[in-house]
This record gives sequence, structure tokens and C-alpha cells, in this order.
Amino acid sequence: MATPAYAQPDTTKRVTAQAEDPCPTPVSIADVKQDLADGKPVVGTGWTVVKGTTPESFKVEVLAVIPDGIGAGRDLVMIEVSDLPSQNVIGSNGIWAGMSGSPVYVDGKLLGAISYGFTWSASPIGGLTPATDMMELLNAPTAGQAKTKGAAKNKVTLSAGQRQAAEARATAAIPRSLEKLPTPVSVSGLSDKRLASLQKTFDKSGRSFIAYRGASGGKPVSSSAVPTAPVPGGNFAAVQIYGDLTVAGIGTTTAVCGDKVLAFGHPMDFAGKVSYGANHASALRIMNDGADGSFKMANLGENFGIVDQDRLAAIRATIGSGPVTTPIKSKITNLDNGKSRTGTTESAVPEYTAAATVYGLWANYDSTFDKWGKGLATSSWTIKGTRAGGKAFSVSRSDMWSDLGDPTIDPAIEAADAVDALLSNEYEPVKITSVDFNSSVKSAYERYRITKLAVSVNGGKYKNVSSITVKPKAKLKVRVTMRGYQSTVDRNVVLNLKVAKRYAKQIGTITVQGGLSAGSSSFLDDEDLSCLLMDCDESEGSLNSIISDITSPPKNNVVRADLDFGENDEGEFSGDARTFAAAPVTGEKVIVIKVKKK
Repeated sequence: MATPAYAQPDTTKRVTAQAEDPCPTPVSIADVKQDLADGKPVVGTGWTVVKGTTPESFKVEVLAVIPDGIGAGRDLVMIEVSDLPSQNVIGSNGIWAGMSGSPVYVDGKLLGAISYGFTWSASPIGGLTPATDMMELLNAPTAGQAKTKGAAKNKVTLSAGQRQAAEARATAAIPRSLEKLPTPVSVSGLSDKRLASLQKTFDKSGRSFIAYRGASGGKPVSSSAVPTAPVPGGNFAAVQIYGDLTVAGIGTTTAVCGDKVLAFGHPMDFAGKVSYGANHASALRIMNDGADGSFKMANLGENFGIVDQDRLAAIRATIGSGPVTTPIKSKITNLDNGKSRTGTTESAVPEYTAAATVYGLWANYDSTFDKWGKGLATSSWTIKGTRAGGKAFSVSRSDMWSDLGDPTIDPAIEAADAVDALLSNEYEPVKITSVDFNSSVKSAYERYRITKLAVSVNGGKYKNVSSITVKPKAKLKVRVTMRGYQSTVDRNVVLNLKVAKRYAKQIGTITVQGGLSAGSSSFLDDEDLSCLLMDCDESEGSLNSIISDITSPPKNNVVRADLDFGENDEGEFSGDARTFAAAPVTGEKVIVIKVKKK
């Protein structure tokens, strides 16, 4: 059905304040299709923020409607953007990451939000999510928290005719597909190496994020004051982690309808019902990055509510109190200079508590230890939470670490891996309520290596042997010789074992190991951190067995002797068959033991 021709945007003056209805009537896409079929121009005005907090306007012309372009039953509107006289919103950057959610109005009605583009090129051609699809989210339920998964990067393939029409208007060849605009992600607290690691983690988990160095944001504070509502075309920050480590997706507000806010025009994590923080933000500038295309950098402002829906057409926020968060507190002491720092990171997304743990701890480590390179660290941590029936639980562990490259990598990963194992278990619902972490670190690298064994039988002389023959009930002293890193000095420890009577006429082994060779409680490394943002492996057993797997592995500085006759136990010990060294221990030595009849 034909409709009146759409009015041209006012180009007689520079417009720098949003004057449209914050909750306008949506434009019918059927009417847009009809007007395009009739050869009538469909031209409107878009709004977004380039710098600061004030929206500025730009021209938008509709080129085509791509049926089912976003999804089944969800059309994509293909558009071209350009600057109005005296404006410099688009410039040479084209459509940039962070414009997601920028509202486009035609005759006072909301056509939709900019959401797609040719992300790695400075193109004025892009895609718009129809307002009719976005407005459906206004009536979605508020409560609930979904299992968070990485959203695949959405692509819309253009027909040959659509590409030709776009290329006729662009200055360069147009790729085959429009892509969902990447989300610029403001990240605080991380060094270059850690920020690069986080970007790699985003990439491996399928998130179309551009991580950049930004300002921290404190945990939302409950207040009786009514928060300041955002404005259409203004900056919008969806905050998943607050504190030392702050992680916030930056986009644009599309519409404000009562206490509900629509933004982005596409998902952030495509996680359904969620609970992120909803914050204001102040744009710093539009960065033109050759690798990532152009994107908006912004600093976080005050919290104004909770993002409670993360859907295909938009994210939705409810104005009011901020999200409930999980605190990750750490105290790091630098033994080189005696300085210590207590830091806090707050995860608003339960499934991201593990990632918030590892990167939040690294943020505090780097600030306090103030270097990379060889060193030694000790760590102790406690994870508290609730399990089935609301029953409280607590899991604790301590250990020692040394590394020639960075002694802070493994202790942070161990704690994060424990959080991940608890949250991703398939046996009971688990809620983490707090993570408390303490560590000391110094530059002096120390590590021991087991070099040889000697055995004394029933108080006799020590002998360096590869096998021994003893009687039942024999008492063994195993002398373990170790040597430190770049040291010529030997260190000895003695472990006591007793051969039980039931092992008569059997052959077994005495295995002596350092903790580093005996195993670790962590199953991840710094190349594998995407598993903290998505499920990688299924656990086996029960929640209790998972907790045991977390706490029972030997510590890195332990020296252990196991007497094994194939019964899947460690023999019977006389005295302590474990002792602890002043640094992590590596190496393994084995002695064959033969037991006489009597």
C-alpha cells in the first residue's frame, strides 16, 4: 500500500540535541517496501554520539529491504549514511562499531536502529534492525538469568543486484556480506599482554568484540534517588564486570519507553534473560583502526539500571537499581618492596565469574608486582557459595608457584579454574557468593629438581640403588636429594615408609615425585581461557567429587613417596611420606621393591 513520500531531513542547521519522541511509533516495514517499489525515496535522520554525551544527527537513506536478512521472519533494512551540512558524524569512517543502536527516524516515527555494516572497511553502507522487531522486547518478562553463551557473528549475504546498487554509491568494492557491527568493549585494569589475552579469549569464544583500554566502573550503589534516564541516540554501556577489571560493551540507546530502554539493535551475547549493568557513558573519540575498522571509545558513567534482555533484535534495560554482583577480592603483596594492594572485581554475570577471577587477579598482580619475568609466588584462596537446597559450602586451597616468565599466571588460573568447575558442574545448582584470594610474590626464582634417591632399610646404611629386596614389615627411610635452580648445593629430605605384612612375595615400586611432576588442580593454561566463557568439558561424578578434585591434588612444593603394589593405594606409611620444600619441586625417581616371603 502506498504511503506519502517521506520528508527530507532538515539540513539548514547543525543539530546537536535529540528532539524526537523518546518512545515513538515504529515505521511499518511493509510501507517502506511499497514506497521503494513505487520509486519513492525513503530518507530519514539518524542520531548518535561522536564525542561526549550529546547526540548529533546525520542523514540516512534506505536502499533496500532484505527479507529474512537478520533471521527467519526478521527483515534487514539496507541503508546509506552521510553527513548533514556542517556535521562530521560519518566523515571518512563510514559506519563504525559503537553506532549499534543509533535510532533512525522518518517523519517522526522510528524506522529502526543501525546494527550492521561492512565492519573492516570505511563504508557508508550498512544495515538497520526494524523498530517493529525491537519494540516487541518492551513486553518481555524481566526476571531470570540465562546460561550465557557466545553469539556467533551474524552475516547477511547480499544479492548481486544489492551489491551492485551499494557499490554504485560507495567508493570501494562491497564485500558479499553485511556483518553485525562488532561491540567495542571498554576494559580497565589490564596490561597490554593481558588485554591481548582477553581479546584472544573473546575471539575463541565467538564474540565479535573489540577490546580497548578504558576506565573502571565501581559496583552500582543502591540509592533511593531515581536514576537519570538515557536519551535516544546517547551512549549506552552494558557492563558485565565492574571494579579493578571493568568490562563493558559500548553502543547506542535506541528508544526509552517508560522505565524500559532499547539499545544496540543486535545482541551482545545473545543470552536471553540476563542481568548486566546498564550505565551511561561518555564518548572519547572514534578510533580509525586499520585492523579492527573504526570504533567508538568511551568511558563509563553512572549506573541507571539492569540489562535484563539480550536478544536478536536488541538488548533491553530496566531503569532502577543495578545488578547483583559476585565480589572477587584479592590482596597481593610484593615481597621485593613490601608493598601490598587490595583489589576488588565484581562479576554481574554468574557464568563470567571465572573469567572475572583470572583477569581481575592479573590486574592486581601487574599493578602490585609491577613487572613480568622470573619469580616465585604463594597463593591461598577461598570460594564460598550455595549448592542444592541453598546449602552453604566453602572450598579452600593454597599452593606455591615459580616461573621463569611470569609467576602470576598459574595461581590466577588455578582459582579461576576452580570457580569454573563449580559453576559448570552438571549435578547441582551452584551460586558463587564470593572469592577471596591472597598472594605474595617476589623476583627471586626458586625451584628444586630431584636428582637421586638412597634407601635405608631398618636403620641400615643409605644405598643408592635402583631396586631393593626387603622382608615384610621392613621400615624404609628414603633420602631424596634435590638441587636448586643454578645451584651447586644439594638438599636432602627423608621420607619414611613401612612395608605391610600382606605384601609378602610381591613386587612393587617406590615412586618419589615433586609436586610439579605429580599433577596440578588446574586443567587450563593461558592459551585455553575461552573455556571460562563457554562450556568445554563435562564433569564426571558428583559435586562432592568435583570439590575433592579441586582440593586434593598435591601442592607444587611437596615431595612425596608412594609405595605401590598394584592395589591402587599408597601402601602403609610409617610416619609422614610427604614433606614440603621451600620452593616448587620437579622430577620423579622410581625404585623397584621386592618383598620376601618372610
